Amino acid sequence: MLDLVGDILMLAALCACALLLLPALALALRTSMLFRLTDTLSGICAGIVTGVSKTVMWAGLAIVLIQVAVVIMRYVFGINYIWLQELIIWLFGIMFLLTAAYALLVDEHVRVDIFYRDAPPRRKALVNFIGTYLFLFPVCILIVWAAGPYIYRAWDVMEGSREASGLPGVFLLKSMIPAFAILVALAGFTLASQSVAVLSGHATEEAS
Repeated sequence: MLDLVGDILMLAALCACALLLLPALALALRTSMLFRLTDTLSGICAGIVTGVSKTVMWAGLAIVLIQVAVVIMRYVFGINYIWLQELIIWLFGIMFLLTAAYALLVDEHVRVDIFYRDAPPRRKALVNFIGTYLFLFPVCILIVWAAGPYIYRAWDVMEGSREASGLPGVFLLKSMIPAFAILVALAGFTLASQSVAVLSGHATEEAS
């Protein structure tokens, strides 16, 4: 069963990789149909990233409440639950992994390039476009590819916590690694599409 699921996911990954080339194809061919298709898919990708991230952000509140509960139970009542402590780590990991794409989408990641800030829009778009295809997409693909066997083994044995009273389902937590890469790739698709719109003048045409 896992082999079948793996084959399906591999096929889906190949199709997704082909779709990532769409903004570059639109920039090269400059046809209105490709621009419209890219804009539509860009909006869908942005919606997915935003929806997932804003939902997962509630994990921050859950972490605070659970941590308060752990402290009260441990130091007031002398009760200690390992699974509750692990849940805090789980929620933090999930929140970090599944909201990173949203930070990219709204341009809140730290930029080291001191020249980018004052660059004109077309140069910024060019930097974003090249960076997305040269670094972002390859790293996302590498993460999904490298995590495949790791996730497969975890699902194969239904991996749980090393602690006897810890949380089961560690395999689900590990599955957040490729989910992180996929969401970042979706945000990258939107970033590349926006860059193409600026570089091709399509954004100016729409504004007018």
